[in-house]
Amino acid sequence: MDPFNFVLVQDDIVEDMESKFGWRILSATPSPKGNGNLCRIMNTDNGPVFVKQFGKARNKKGLAKTREALKYQDALHHAGGLCQPVYSYAGEPILVTKSEEEYMVSGVSKGQHIEAGEANKDQMFSLGRATGFMHAWMRENLPSTQSLQWELPSKEAMHKRLDKNLQETLAADHVRYAQAIEKQSRLLEQLSLDELKASTPGWTHWDMHVDNLMFHEDRLADILDFDRVHYVYPDFDISRALLSCSYSANTIPIDSIKAYVEGYTEYARLSEEQLVRSIKLTWYKEFKWVHAMYSTNKPMSRFIEELIWIGDHWHELQEVFIGACPSVSN
Repeated sequence: MDPFNFVLVQDDIVEDMESKFGWRILSATPSPKGNGNLCRIMNTDNGPVFVKQFGKARNKKGLAKTREALKYQDALHHAGGLCQPVYSYAGEPILVTKSEEEYMVSGVSKGQHIEAGEANKDQMFSLGRATGFMHAWMRENLPSTQSLQWELPSKEAMHKRLDKNLQETLAADHVRYAQAIEKQSRLLEQLSLDELKASTPGWTHWDMHVDNLMFHEDRLADILDFDRVHYVYPDFDISRALLSCSYSANTIPIDSIKAYVEGYTEYARLSEEQLVRSIKLTWYKEFKWVHAMYSTNKPMSRFIEELIWIGDHWHELQEVFIGACPSVSN
């Protein structure tokens, strides 16, 4: 969006917010973490709020699922979950301006981001506890369903994607990524999808990486960005958080894993078998991103390192998690 249109749209949203909520908007500061949406922190006479304007290109399929997810976020907040409230108007969490721009408004976290791989044990305990609470609350309070909202792609489809990635990565002369893709192809041959399909379906945040987590000192302050909440596999939330927050120097420290498990199991069961399966599940869904085109993108290259680590330790993952769940592994 060019600067001129940005100002016009922001003015449109400010006018709409003032009309619907009765607030006076004092200032607006752009937030860099939009990923296709435009985000701002707006200071109002009622306190600061977070405003996300939904990008049309990013949301071509519509916002029906996002609308429900925002309602779930607000309900989770009021139930004691670590997330910000969503401000609705006439029961609608997605607001529409006169020029048909769609946006949402929530509270602002008082926490801070941390760097990937730098969560300490206390932070991991707090993250595990909040995730266990969230999963237990979702299981009890969100609509029951028998159908997954996302299915594991076939091995044939994944092989086709890997072959394309390999050829393009070789053409870019990125030897390390090419070797990783070749290893992924071999692991894919050996993998039984039945092992992954043994994961228990359930409501899932589905985007629990470090950029969507805010910490205050040694505890989690907020989980952000509930836009992708789906009925899939909660194991995704577990492995994504462990990898993004704890993977460092080519390992995931067992003390961090134990701390996370200790917190999580205050509300839900978690076994070493489940931990291993959750890591493999994330690998299967995400290894398609190992590609030379992302080698200079800091967040993506970090993510790729996590995926390469899984492939390199595929046959030792059980050893990695030995002793992580002593009270529930029997």
